[in-house]
Amino acid sequence: MKFEYKFVSRWVVDGFIEINSQRSSFNGVTYVTDCLGDLLSALLHLNVDCISKDDGLKTNTSCEWNSEPYITTWNFTLRTNGMLHVIVTNDGKEEDEDIVDIDTECPYDSLLEIIVLEVDSLIKKHGIVGYKENWDYEFPLSTFLKLKNYLINKKPYLLNEIGDEYGEIKISNLHKDIELFLK
Repeated sequence: MKFEYKFVSRWVVDGFIEINSQRSSFNGVTYVTDCLGDLLSALLHLNVDCISKDDGLKTNTSCEWNSEPYITTWNFTLRTNGMLHVIVTNDGKEEDEDIVDIDTECPYDSLLEIIVLEVDSLIKKHGIVGYKENWDYEFPLSTFLKLKNYLINKKPYLLNEIGDEYGEIKISNLHKDIELFLK
């Protein structure tokens, strides 16, 4: 399994994903959508250790990446055994023609690991401000930290809660946030 995601110029990324010898390349993906944030969010919303049912836990998620004029669509379905059904399609040149590049299953944790490792490398190379300047969207920091924490600890990101019966406020430890970010 492999995943590559890299800036090739300001507001443009190239890369590929390979799962079970099936490969989908994406070239010239632009900032029209927040593709990296959307991908991480789609994976987060499948993970019971990262998000509760009340906060949007799902068994099916998707996201789209715009390559002007083409669209890459990612569809994820989490199975009860921890396997993830992944379908990656690209719209074809003719109307209503979709090309299926990937239609396979893999362990959720394995796919998440290769994606988080690549994203970790990307943000450490470009920095938070550099990422924003290259992409025009903020780096999806809290989503990334929740997923990275899950991979390392296999448990939810710990938050403290303060408040009373009228409302609670959640608080994370900034030092732990930064420490996890730099791991």
